[in-house]
Order: sequence, then structure tokens, then C-alpha cells
Amino acid sequence: MKQIRKSVITKEEIIADVIFLFISAFISLLAVFLFDVHHSFYEKPIYPFKFIFKTYHPYVLFTLVGTIIGFFIIKLFLFGLREEEGDPKRPPNSSS
Repeated sequence: MKQIRKSVITKEEIIADVIFLFISAFISLLAVFLFDVHHSFYEKPIYPFKFIFKTYHPYVLFTLVGTIIGFFIIKLFLFGLREEEGDPKRPPNSSS
């Protein structure tokens, strides 16, 4: 059976995770905002925007869901890169 982690979580990993959360939250919020105002792009004067959502609840809900999904996608991508290139922290031939 392959063990995933032997070491403790470092400060750099926590900082990286916080940055990944902020990136995915920003992208999610931007996507929700663009969806909310996309009807404005069909008319000549784009500004003032026409909003679809009447309350802020869809922003909160979809930004949180998008943040969690985006964070897991980023972590899976980085995990795949680490497995493909070989983890420099892990010694070669470390099968237990």
C-alpha cells in the first residue's frame, strides 16, 4: 500500500493553499458577475449593466461552490504534475 504523506504540513503549503483559494474565488466571482450582466453585451450602450439576479444570494452561493470546485481542480492538477515528474521530497524506489 502506498503512503501519501510522511511529513508534516509546512507553512509554505498553507500559504500556497490560501493563494489557490483566493485565485479560485476570484475566478468564480468573475464568472458569476459575467453571467449576471451578460444581457448587457447584446445592446449598444453596455453601461449601465442589466442584472439578472435580484439579490446577492446567487453570488454568495455560486462563488463558494466555484471556489471549492476550483480549489480541488488546482490541487488535482498539481498532484498529477508531482506524480508525473516524481516528487523531489520522496526518495526513489520508496515502495512499502
